Amino acid sequence: MFSIHKLTFIIFTAVVFGHMTLASPVCSAENKNYTVKQGDTPLGIARRFGISADELYRFNTMAPGDPFPVGLNLKIPQKNQAARSEYVVKSGDSVASVADFYGVAQDDVRRLNNMGKRGELKVGQTIQIPRRLRGGAKGHVIRPGDTIAGIAQKHNVKVRNLMAANKLKDSTSLRPGRTLVIPEEDSTGKYVPKKTNKLIKSGSKVPGGVQHTVQPGQTLWIIARAYHVPKEKIAARNNIEVDAPLNAGENILIPGARQVVPVRVRGYVVQPIEFVRVHNNESISLRLMNKTGRVSPYARRKLSELSGPRQKEYRSRILHSRLIHMIQRVAERYPGKTIEIVSGYRPGETGQESMHTQARAMDFRVRGVPNRELYEFCTGLPNAGCGYYPNSVFIHMDARNRSATWTDYSRPGEKAIYENPNADGTSDALGESDKQQ
Repeated sequence: MFSIHKLTFIIFTAVVFGHMTLASPVCSAENKNYTVKQGDTPLGIARRFGISADELYRFNTMAPGDPFPVGLNLKIPQKNQAARSEYVVKSGDSVASVADFYGVAQDDVRRLNNMGKRGELKVGQTIQIPRRLRGGAKGHVIRPGDTIAGIAQKHNVKVRNLMAANKLKDSTSLRPGRTLVIPEEDSTGKYVPKKTNKLIKSGSKVPGGVQHTVQPGQTLWIIARAYHVPKEKIAARNNIEVDAPLNAGENILIPGARQVVPVRVRGYVVQPIEFVRVHNNESISLRLMNKTGRVSPYARRKLSELSGPRQKEYRSRILHSRLIHMIQRVAERYPGKTIEIVSGYRPGETGQESMHTQARAMDFRVRGVPNRELYEFCTGLPNAGCGYYPNSVFIHMDARNRSATWTDYSRPGEKAIYENPNADGTSDALGESDKQQ
């Protein structure tokens, strides 16, 4: 029922109560494969093949912010094969059925095609399909063999919430090619502090402008005003409506912006942060700050325990309060992202005093964020020690009296190979056992 590309779309029809049910496109012989290399980005790969980043994401069942590791094998769609920019109306179609299949809002379909509230589709009519999913959510393109339970587990959501978000009546009503909207994870007991006006930098310079990560309370008007770029221009570049609501964590391109600037946040809401310990997959959700804006003693203790020594004979040491504040800054820069901890406090194993033995350091990564980008953000924090490990899976961050940065090119199990040695010595480098994470 749904056509994505004239040459590559295979239609399977089944007449049910007078309506046709169709399957999705499959990769044609013309589709190419590409293996992600060091330094690649989704936008760079998309431009290389003459497609949009949205098409690349959709065709590979990915969303912005998903892990993008070196060695990842990607399918390269032909232009418009995955983005579904156009659709030819078939018999039995309605605005609602088309919108549900593609995971978009009916109002967006009507606005994009200049249809009134009561406008109806005509057989043979070519309509435009919005690229933005309902509510700015990420999506999952159903493929043969997918199950509701499997999709829910992959995206860490409850089955009932996934079904409700997509109006599914039973767990077997999946059609290959349909885009399911992935609801946000459940969150309860959100703490709302006093409303304050703040300025936060949450962007990165990219070719053509700045990629800005939307923060809680920000609107297109607020962002446009900060960057001195017309909101209509930003909306057009990102294929969204001028009055479309923005979601915290969403990335939008600010065309023509020369540098990252602070953008105001209205009534910032401190969100719970999801932490996972890498070696045992133990997880916990913590709100690091209390009502007064100070570090929560409970959260500090629980995070210290989670990131403490692996050996049970060693007791955990409470992490330094300034390190907790730095972790909060990381969480605000990457809202909604899980922080994966390699290690925090470690007893002195080499006889040297280090930031780890002082409970001032943490080795970690942020799920879906390149370590290089995370390291560069760390270097912008005051009085921070930041270590980058190109051949490993984490960065180092510590709270100290004078900023320091270093890069260690060694691989797991090797001795350190420093490019920019720490001004205070190399005692903050990981031991070999931890580098093998």
